[in-house]
Amino acid sequence: MINFLAKIFIKDFHNIKDSNIRTKYGILCGFVGIFFNILLFALKFIIGFISKSVAITADAFNNLSDAAASIVTILGFRLSSKKPDADHPFGHGRIEYIAGLIISFLILLMGFELLKSSIETIFNPQQIETSFSMIIILVISIIIKLYMYLYNHNISKKIGSATMEATAKDSLNDTISTVVVLISVLVIKFIPQITICLDGFAGIFVACFILYGGYESLKETIDPLLGLPANSDFVAQIEQEVLKHQPICGIHDLIV
Repeated sequence: MINFLAKIFIKDFHNIKDSNIRTKYGILCGFVGIFFNILLFALKFIIGFISKSVAITADAFNNLSDAAASIVTILGFRLSSKKPDADHPFGHGRIEYIAGLIISFLILLMGFELLKSSIETIFNPQQIETSFSMIIILVISIIIKLYMYLYNHNISKKIGSATMEATAKDSLNDTISTVVVLISVLVIKFIPQITICLDGFAGIFVACFILYGGYESLKETIDPLLGLPANSDFVAQIEQEVLKHQPICGIHDLIV
């Protein structure tokens, strides 16, 4: 789907080394993410409200936070593509990492909120009403989130974006968390007499998984903000370009 949309909306989409094409890929993935996450939020919120499941409702709001994160991604790519100016002579590229940082904080915030509501549910459990339509929606959600992980991961590798990789990992965490919710729903449906608190424990597991994912994303976006050495391939490319000029016979220091 992403490749199809790229052919329609991105002129010269094969030229991923062009910074403008790179920005357009990030914006395109952001809009697709907004569409899918709002769709999933609406479906999960409805079934969560009807069934009185805190795990499903929390998972729904997790998708809503992902939609907000996609908006941040779009703004990050848009702002990072601005040309250098007098105040920012090296350009605005690190805004993309700041966007990734904001996404990480949103993930952590959602994890803490889910953990809180799940603990409250354990002490004040409610009867969960399950249905086959709920199971079908959760399965569809898992498929969509897995697809979102795959396209975000592939695009992040293609354009070398830490923000896209953070979004991809968040989608993978969502996939796993929804699988846990689905398992709890199936157990509650077929063994209701021993699962009165299972919804809350499932929510705690999902919350811990989300918090871990947020921590990993936070760590991976802070590193480039603080500054990392250039990889060996990039250094070799620079050296090759510089040594093309005859008066230059070698390089003793390189700062990127």
